[in-house]
Amino acid sequence: MRLPTKSLIAKIESLSAQMNPEQLRDFLDVLDSMAVMVEEAKALPPSKETQNLAKLKVELH
Repeated sequence: MRLPTKSLIAKIESLSAQMNPEQLRDFLDVLDSMAVMVEEAKALPPSKETQNLAKLKVELH
């Protein structure tokens, strides 16, 4: 499930408002780590499997 950016931000703000400082720090650490993982994944060269999936997507549309 992918939320629109505004909705995602609202949910994060709502959730973080309910956390104590330690929980909030841990939560933000998780978000930072996930952002780093996404950037690292983007930098990886495409594998044969992802290339095949991309070709299949094009063929289906």
